[in-house]
Amino acid sequence: MPMLKQRSYRFFHFLAASAFLIIVIPLPAEESYWDPVTRDQALAIIEASTADTAPDLRERDFRGQNLSGMDFKGADLFYSHMRGVNLSNSNLENASLNLTIMSGSNLDGANLHNAKMNNTELGDASLKNADLSSAEFIAKAKGADLRGADLTALRGGANMSNQSMGMLRTILDYANLNDAKLENADLAYCTMKFADLQGADLRGADLTWCDLSKTNFTGADLTAANLTKAKLTGTVFRDIKGLDMIKGLDTTRDLDQAVFD
Repeated sequence: MPMLKQRSYRFFHFLAASAFLIIVIPLPAEESYWDPVTRDQALAIIEASTADTAPDLRERDFRGQNLSGMDFKGADLFYSHMRGVNLSNSNLENASLNLTIMSGSNLDGANLHNAKMNNTELGDASLKNADLSSAEFIAKAKGADLRGADLTALRGGANMSNQSMGMLRTILDYANLNDAKLENADLAYCTMKFADLQGADLRGADLTWCDLSKTNFTGADLTAANLTKAKLTGTVFRDIKGLDMIKGLDTTRDLDQAVFD
């Protein structure tokens, strides 16, 4: 396990019940906070792990490394720095990627089946044709490219029983999900503003309370999708399949501002 380094702290004050609640969030003191690791070093750590011990790659700095095609199955990559890294066709099945920084990374064709991705940074990342089926995905993926990705049975719905620190939910604003598979995906309370889901498969998807403002569902299959209380300001539903089978459509917000055929 990497040695702990000096951290700086940022203070946030919240006024509640006539008293100040102080929340202290540790932040890296400098860019060298993360332990640098090369591809060969990572391979050595993975090869040294046993069936009972997950490869420990927490808080590592992978920037500048080509990790395409690597096998990270089951690895613990908690809070590692992978911004802009090439992870195309890599195997991250069952990996722990909680708080991992992957903004702008190339994850095209990667296997992320059943991976844990809570508070993972994926802004502007490329995940074309990636497998995110059954992944735990409370991630920040604004502007991500998920064309053709498999998000079947994705677990991305907010846990409303644990929101005392503020809303933690999946962010897919401006994301490209053309032809993506989202059958039975749980995205309750997500924000998906200005996202493009043309031709996507959303059969049985849970989109309750989602903000779908300006989202484009042209040609998508929404059979048995749940849109209860979803926000539909300027949402486009042209040529969709299963319109008469959408659940909770009559409870949606701004339905009169949505665009149908």
